[in-house]
Amino acid sequence: MELTGVEEILGGRKVLRKKIRDEMDLIDLIEQGLTKESAIHLAKALSITNKRLAELLPISRRTFESYHSKKHLDRAASQQIISLARLTAEGFEVFGGQDRFVEWMNAPCTALGERVPISLITTQIGIDIVRDELGRIGHGVYY
Repeated sequence: MELTGVEEILGGRKVLRKKIRDEMDLIDLIEQGLTKESAIHLAKALSITNKRLAELLPISRRTFESYHSKKHLDRAASQQIISLARLTAEGFEVFGGQDRFVEWMNAPCTALGERVPISLITTQIGIDIVRDELGRIGHGVYY
């Protein structure tokens, strides 16, 4: 389910130009570089602005804003987008959809030391911490 969710979050086959069947397809997407259009679809899924999305990526806001929608991003930015899309897909599954997940992402979380989950996802370690917490919530373990 998660890979189907990732595909949808990134704009589907129309934007990605391929179906995501397995993790090898994710590697291929990272190596060829995702488009800015995919990143914009991710921003919509997270209910954040493109400016806020640029802050989550290893790219300057000005550079990101200057790109055409079909411009391919570099590997580092593409890797971060895939990681964020996987987190988002898992969050949608755990919370039963976008609205509840986005609400959780923007509220202080006791298990995260009262930090707001979205504030932690600027690095891979932060993404992993938030995904771990989603896993606990999905298994009924709350802190």
